[in-house]
Amino acid sequence: MPSWLITGANRGIGFNIVDILSKDESNFVLAGTRSLDAPELQALAAKRSNLKLLQLDISSQESVDKAVETATPLLPNGLDYLVNNAGKNPQPNTSFEELNLDEFADEITFSTVDPLRVSRAFLPLVKKSEIKKIIFISSVLASSQITFMMAGQFNAYSVAKAALNMLAHKWAATLKYEGVSTAAIHPGWSQTPLGEGINDWMAKYAPHVPHFPPEAAAANVIKISEALTLEKTGAFWHFDGTNLPW
Repeated sequence: MPSWLITGANRGIGFNIVDILSKDESNFVLAGTRSLDAPELQALAAKRSNLKLLQLDISSQESVDKAVETATPLLPNGLDYLVNNAGKNPQPNTSFEELNLDEFADEITFSTVDPLRVSRAFLPLVKKSEIKKIIFISSVLASSQITFMMAGQFNAYSVAKAALNMLAHKWAATLKYEGVSTAAIHPGWSQTPLGEGINDWMAKYAPHVPHFPPEAAAANVIKISEALTLEKTGAFWHFDGTNLPW
């Protein structure tokens, strides 16, 4: 029974990853959420015995440590997949000249320090598992080649996700010697509040790019995560299974 932990599981892509995975009774799924008072998650957990809710605020070391303590007895064979999905995009179309620097610093921390906080706390459980994978949900906008063409779009978000990519890539170089695979995955441009700020630009300049419902983006993440091998650790993945340029 493969085990999964998904952060930011109360909405959007995270919720849909949890929904898809828990439909398969061969999976055991932990839905990480800052608040357990998430009605949709509660309703899902009430009807699926292989799904457990896990209180997890990725910005709080105390919360992360407690989540590990709670999860450990539920994972006697370790944690096969850790999916760092929680994200934010508070200044989607703000120019670099006008960015609120405190919010920018908070976003960088949320996208890099906090996933590292979670990943290293759960790393012993990942190493204990058979599959041993750590997934970081990134964005095509983290690609220096692609984001350069999208002038003024998601400035802070692009920088934050590029930093996350370096975490996934750099850490992979050492984790591979312990059998742990990592990946940065672009799930596709999804129809969620986080991605809405780019709608007008995409309609004008890139109407050919698919706009995925969150369940389709979630399925992309699962497919790539399951197909990931240690030989391809540290790569940056497009939703279609190809590799993106850094």
